[in-house]
Parts: sequence; structure tokens; C-alpha cells
Amino acid sequence: MNDDGEVKRFVYEAWEVRVCLNAVAVEGQASGHADLWRDGEHKCRVALSGRFEDAASASDALERKAKAWVDDWKARDHSGETGFASL
Repeated sequence: MNDDGEVKRFVYEAWEVRVCLNAVAVEGQASGHADLWRDGEHKCRVALSGRFEDAASASDALERKAKAWVDDWKARDHSGETGFASL
């Protein structure tokens, strides 16, 4: 999609998720991340862990990981004074 390796963008539970992958190595996809944005601000980055056969399977893994992070975040109590740190 652009120069930072973005291959997919979607919205999940009011979070915008941008999946980015680096070039595929001979051994398979090994690096990438998903950036999570809320209200126009970058709040979180989850990293690809493990090796994947191709970019599609790596992208799917990052999508699942990002959605799981959002689900976990939503399940937590947000009544305290703490918030996100600037990235």
C-alpha cells in the first residue's frame, strides 16, 4: 500500500489497524508489525513472532494478534488515572 510496508488496513472495535510487513526472505516471512490507532493517535504496536510461509499467512497472524490485543484491552478495567504513553 505504501513505502512503510503496509499491506492491510482495517477498523476493529473503533481501532484502526495497519499491518506492515518487511520483504520476504528465502526462508519465509520473518518480520512485520501491526500499528493500532485510536482517535487518530498511534497507541500500540504488536510485532510478528515466528516465521511464516508467506506474506498472507504473516498478515493473517498479525491481524489475529491485533484483534486479540484490542479484545484484551477492552476487557480490562479503565477506571484508573493511567493512560497510554506517547509512541
